[in-house]
Amino acid sequence: MISGGLFITGTDTGVGKTLLACAMARLLRSLRVNVGVMKPIETGWRGSDSSDAACLKRAARVRDPISRIVPYRFSYPIAPWPASLREKRPIQMGSLLAAYRQLQKKYSFLVVEGVGGLLVPLTRQIDLIHLILKMDLPVLLVARSGLGTLNHTLLTIRYGEEQGVRFCGIVLNQTD
Repeated sequence: MISGGLFITGTDTGVGKTLLACAMARLLRSLRVNVGVMKPIETGWRGSDSSDAACLKRAARVRDPISRIVPYRFSYPIAPWPASLREKRPIQMGSLLAAYRQLQKKYSFLVVEGVGGLLVPLTRQIDLIHLILKMDLPVLLVARSGLGTLNHTLLTIRYGEEQGVRFCGIVLNQTD
């Protein structure tokens, strides 16, 4: 097993990252692993119990405040950077990493679910891949099982590896 944690990202949005992250958290909890969860940024937030962060919290059976699990929540269902501009709340890498370090101290394993794919912009200068590299976690890539998947998946892996991302696996998910 990979020690410390796992970052789950996708080739794009809606490929099943949350489903996989929740399943991973449930499995680890059933194996009595001290597992925590994090979704650094969530867009399309409606404050409901059906949000990605709320699903992760339930799956891991943790009691952390939702604000620690998901430091940045935006109501607009768009990429984080434009969402942060619309809501006038800029995303700070330091805040994301501080929340991550707090959870890292508390749990022996963290399941971190990303937003979109590697090049989703978090700020004008920072994409999701920069956060992944700062967290220094191995990455599990989730891709849609269908036409175009090979190209999206191979492009993601090639670019990620060139930048220093350590992929530990690929999950092809049937999304229909």
